Amino acid sequence: MTDRDFIHAFEGGGIAPSDFHHADHVRLALAYLMDSASTEEATDRMAASLRAFAEAAGKADRYHQTLTAVWVRLVAALLDQQLPLTYYTRERLFGADARERWVEPDIAPLPAAPATSPGCTAPIRGR
Repeated sequence: MTDRDFIHAFEGGGIAPSDFHHADHVRLALAYLMDSASTEEATDRMAASLRAFAEAAGKADRYHQTLTAVWVRLVAALLDQQLPLTYYTRERLFGADARERWVEPDIAPLPAAPATSPGCTAPIRGR
């Protein structure tokens, strides 16, 4: 299913609440960002569709505006190709060492990764 099909299925009631999980929220945020002219437009569209979805499911009180905006903005940040330069100098990131092996950031540490992968209850190997 394409992202546009996913949007239409969600907006049209083709996705059951029991089948709509956190990863689906993130995918919907990405789909709206790719299909909108701005982050603000994507946030407004996501908010309207999530409100309608929650209301249709009889759980209008579960909608959370701030979390909706936070997730859309975080996904938008991931789409910024310059994001790695928040953590690395150009010299370090594009140097030969970084091309060959993992190199730690030299500006700021990366956010900590969760100990488990989404949808998985077992710890990620190596943690």
